[in-house]
Amino acid sequence: MNRIEAWEQFTQEALKYRNEQIRALHDFFGREKDQIAADIVPIMDEFFQYAVQLQNLDLLKKCCVIKISLLRTRLFEGHAEYMLEVFDHETLGSTKISPYRYEARWVHDYFNDWSQACENKRKEYMGIIPPQSLDYWRREQVDPFHVYMVHAVRHAVDRLISLPSYQELAKDTQFEICVGEYGDIELCESVYCCNSRQKSSTACKQWLDKKMEHEYVYEHIADVDISNGNYEGIQLNFTRLERVRLSGSHLQSSYLLNSKFESCDCSEVDFYGSVMFDASFRECNLERACFDEITGGRDVMNENYGLMFGIHGVQFQGANLRAASFQNAVIAGDFRGALLEGTDFTGADLAGSTMLSRDQSLVSLSESQRQSIVWVEE
Repeated sequence: MNRIEAWEQFTQEALKYRNEQIRALHDFFGREKDQIAADIVPIMDEFFQYAVQLQNLDLLKKCCVIKISLLRTRLFEGHAEYMLEVFDHETLGSTKISPYRYEARWVHDYFNDWSQACENKRKEYMGIIPPQSLDYWRREQVDPFHVYMVHAVRHAVDRLISLPSYQELAKDTQFEICVGEYGDIELCESVYCCNSRQKSSTACKQWLDKKMEHEYVYEHIADVDISNGNYEGIQLNFTRLERVRLSGSHLQSSYLLNSKFESCDCSEVDFYGSVMFDASFRECNLERACFDEITGGRDVMNENYGLMFGIHGVQFQGANLRAASFQNAVIAGDFRGALLEGTDFTGADLAGSTMLSRDQSLVSLSESQRQSIVWVEE
């Protein structure tokens, strides 16, 4: 076996085990996400207070970015350590050391197990694969593990923005909390964005009508009427829509990964065939909306990239789903507290969904559908 053949065989084995570790980390995060989020809140609270002190001393202007940054070199020293950073427009992109850190030991344990297994497997090749080749390649495989820190901070956001220290922090017109890597402001993922300078309804509708690829990712759209629009195929991944009127709009075959609809009017919106892993429609009006043949299940893996989709399921808590349709949908939905009179679940795969026990007699379901749902008390 020559070196190229050995490397190909080795990486196939290593990626298979990487995916096993990612699945294990995914399962762990699904069980412990609330506690993980709770553990993040105190250090973020301290950091918000620190940022407020900087502003009181005129050492920081209005904040535009709070960043939780992976210290990659520390990861290979045995610590999944994240440094908390704060920027205004003048300091954005600069690098400075902050004493505020969060150690994601729960991420490191899975990465370390995989990393050690790779080293053990490398030794079986009797020197054909040099250690520096493995070290370089392992550094390229950090992201599938690191993304769970992104998920964790995103899951903690509602608690973070309710903190008095966060409320006291002076923020710029566009503000975001993001998770990334130290020293690179471009390679980071926004988990919360707030834009106080919003487009008018007309301008927003014209902007969305263009359906530009990747244009709306992480955007915050609020207080606009964009109803009766044709947005078929639009990509609204990670977009936050707040108090938006979308009634009667066409969003067939759209991409809504982690999209967050907050107090929106989505009545009679057609979402037919859309992909909406982990989308949230809490407290929204979805009366007579169409979710036929949408994809929004849980625990789906892209094995090439080691990425899992569907951590929380699609959130419908408190939503008005009267006469909405989910025919032939694949969805793990949280329907607790939703209004489900006349909701059509014909042919839907509801595995992993949650409903209130009181609604068992209200919804029309097949026996297999009933068995696939987790029924809970209020």
